[in-house]
Amino acid sequence: MARLLPLVAALLLLPLPATATLVVLVPSADGLVVAADSRTSVLGAQCDGQFKIVQLKKPSRTVVMVTGDGVFIPPPSAAEPDLCRYQQSAPRLLDMAAVVSSYLERNAPDSTRHSLEDLGAECVRAAQRFQDSYPAAFQSHLDGEIFSVVVASYDPKVKVSTLGNFVVRIDQETHKIEAARFSHITIASTDRRGLWAYGETYYVEKQVYSGFGRQFLTASTLDFILQDKPVDQASRDQAVAAAVNLIQAARRAAQQVPAPSAIGGPIDVVLLGRKPRPQQLQWQKQ
Repeated sequence: MARLLPLVAALLLLPLPATATLVVLVPSADGLVVAADSRTSVLGAQCDGQFKIVQLKKPSRTVVMVTGDGVFIPPPSAAEPDLCRYQQSAPRLLDMAAVVSSYLERNAPDSTRHSLEDLGAECVRAAQRFQDSYPAAFQSHLDGEIFSVVVASYDPKVKVSTLGNFVVRIDQETHKIEAARFSHITIASTDRRGLWAYGETYYVEKQVYSGFGRQFLTASTLDFILQDKPVDQASRDQAVAAAVNLIQAARRAAQQVPAPSAIGGPIDVVLLGRKPRPQQLQWQKQ
């Protein structure tokens, strides 16, 4: 036990990641529905009410989500009684949602005029500056992803939803930080409806869609996924119900087979539709 004390002490001096988890996007006839759970974890504590859908001043009808370890905070004192309260109030040593939001508000006059690759490069620069200050902070992420960025927008003129996504990872041998797996998806009103999940995507695929968690999906959600119908036949309420149910199903599955990061808490839901600003649709208490 004595040999472990220096290691524990060293870990407690490192910036702490506040891990975020699951985002679900569902195009509908009324616009793009965006839903996210609100649970994050820090030092093993599961904290709810950490809402992840970031609304921008501009471009309009656009939101940002960051999953994985996109926030790092200073370690709390040993006497800190409430890790969740500390997580909410602690200064951000790295806040990738803020980096992404600031970049888009400066450089994207509308939702169609920004480069996902340029945004990825901005995120890499921010992560590199953080690593320069805290060289060991990403040690547990070597040869894996640090965080994932999702940028979602909707164009009411042509009724098209746009989902942009990439990950930022770190190479095991070189410790070089890079952006990878760029994905740019556009869904028109005549395209097949569906659900797009980000964050704990692999867990949803394995434990919910293809595993025991499928029992927690409602008949209407399964119909929404399996029936070959276009987006313009998916009402807003149907899209909301499917998005919320998928997050609920993942949460219930994670109670039996834990996900790599915690899933749960109230569900935040917004609509990117005809109005310039995202419309808050509901709070789903769990």
